[in-house]
Amino acid sequence: MGVVKLSDYRSQENQADKPEYTGKGFALIHRQFMDSKLYRDSQAVHLWLHLILKANYSPAVVSTDIGEMTVGRGQMITGRPKLVAETFIPDNKVKSLLRSFESKGMLKIEAIGRKFSLITVLKYDDFQPQNCPTDVQRLSNANTSNNAALGDDCPTDVQRLSINNNIYNNSLAKANESALANEKLPRKKTSVSCRDVIDAYHEILPEAKSVRALTEKRRSSIQTFWRKAGVVTRQLDGHGFSMEDWRKYLTYIRDNCRWMFEERPNPQRGTVWHKKGIDYLLNDNVYLKVREGDHDDR
Repeated sequence: MGVVKLSDYRSQENQADKPEYTGKGFALIHRQFMDSKLYRDSQAVHLWLHLILKANYSPAVVSTDIGEMTVGRGQMITGRPKLVAETFIPDNKVKSLLRSFESKGMLKIEAIGRKFSLITVLKYDDFQPQNCPTDVQRLSNANTSNNAALGDDCPTDVQRLSINNNIYNNSLAKANESALANEKLPRKKTSVSCRDVIDAYHEILPEAKSVRALTEKRRSSIQTFWRKAGVVTRQLDGHGFSMEDWRKYLTYIRDNCRWMFEERPNPQRGTVWHKKGIDYLLNDNVYLKVREGDHDDR
């Protein structure tokens, strides 16, 4: 895989041939990447982050040695030697990681000629949505410079515009859809992602049925439960249902409702009693009975 990237093209190329904001602005990394075995490899994390940052945010027409090419959103033209030079990761490691990324459906690599390849970050739109207002995106890019210090907060103007335009942090598409999306949010209320809800479930109840897919039905169930559990929690505790309440709910079940995780025959019906999963727990009646102690072990 050869080396021809945007920075390697002929110096006389037109300005229109270059992406307007290449290398600037924001990029997102999905937390699901932490669940991959690749996350244990620091060089894999480095290379993946590098590819996300280098991918085009918007399409661009560039001039190459074989003529003009359109490099789409989520794509880049590069090669192993260039990636090695940019990341200081050994060539054989870069080659191995690119193969792993491609085999896992994270990348698509297409050889173009003998000198370079077109790399496409698959599902780029899922993780890098274009939901930022034009003015915010422009200010974000305009306030990014090579010499600027990295801060914890957005620039003031960007933050103001973001608030005024009701920009919520649903930036990871449906996998990170707010569990409170269907509930009218009061001020200062922090939205909770469906992915965080699932992660807490796996963390606190590792013996329960594993959730392997976050389907549309499950997202809807989480949203509905969050709203209905909020009604119960307000009556019992005087506040809405939060992520902290979800974790307390699961912890109480772990410590006091062990029967939910047993597999045993049911002689009365001639069936098998199967352990419960998240679909059972996402029920406001179950939540109420757990809060009132009706589901405690006997």
